[in-house]
Amino acid sequence: MDSTTRAAGPELVVGVDGTATALNAVAWAAVEARLRGRPLRILHAAPYATPPGRAGRHRAEAILAHAFTVAHRTEPDLAVRTELVVEQQPAAALLAAAEDAELLVVGMAGGRLDEVVLGSVAVAVSGRASCAVAVVRGHRYGPETGKPVLVGVAAADDNGSADDIDAAALSAAFAAAHRHGAGLVVLHVHLLPEDGPDRRQLERRIAPWRTRHPRVPVEIRIVPGHPAEQLVLATSGARLVVVSTRGRGPVVRALLGSCSRALVKHSDCPVEVVPRTTAPPGDELVAVPASATDPHDRSQLW
Repeated sequence: MDSTTRAAGPELVVGVDGTATALNAVAWAAVEARLRGRPLRILHAAPYATPPGRAGRHRAEAILAHAFTVAHRTEPDLAVRTELVVEQQPAAALLAAAEDAELLVVGMAGGRLDEVVLGSVAVAVSGRASCAVAVVRGHRYGPETGKPVLVGVAAADDNGSADDIDAAALSAAFAAAHRHGAGLVVLHVHLLPEDGPDRRQLERRIAPWRTRHPRVPVEIRIVPGHPAEQLVLATSGARLVVVSTRGRGPVVRALLGSCSRALVKHSDCPVEVVPRTTAPPGDELVAVPASATDPHDRSQLW
């Protein structure tokens, strides 16, 4: 099942399972694919759908057909294709698809906080995928007119380690704000009042990205409190929140920081989790000691 219009470049991949939450993610992914100028692949992993001709296969094909219709109605000119995977479980299939994707999109249900299952597919893939992962929460997608992109930044130590940790998130956040024609809120949360950074320090740290994206309005917020709680609260006024994984490589990527995990489970807006592989504009990415990536060591954001 394919649309007739084709586009070049890596795809955006969205996973579906027949739920309203997944269809909401499809609509969001279709808009994002159009803004990025990328084709969209809709993937459904259905180990139950064998052999062909049985009820399970018909159900799987119906799930994909419905998702295709949602994507086409959302973005009629977008290049869209569907894929049915019967050899793998959902998380494994999505991680495999992420190997050559630009962005992996998954949905996650809302509801009471204690109803969110930690072992869900969204949580499972968001820290392990080789590409960025967008977790779209809730059952309904609608344009977030006027809302900014949100990104959290940590406190830098004398070696600039937090700059390295934040580089991927800042790059993705500025790019997202530029694509959506939105403003950007750069948020730093510190546990103790005396630990708050000087605003001029943050201005200097984000200067390379402001130079690259001069038309993106930027607001810097420095607030006291618990980082995870304050960042989740700030998502109520955002269209997207961007965070990065705590390190490079499949083992380190698998360990999301506490703030990243809180956002994936409780954010009021979509969450983009990006691998920490992007250096500041004009810089090379340097290695970061493992201890520098532990938020409990330095009370950093994640």
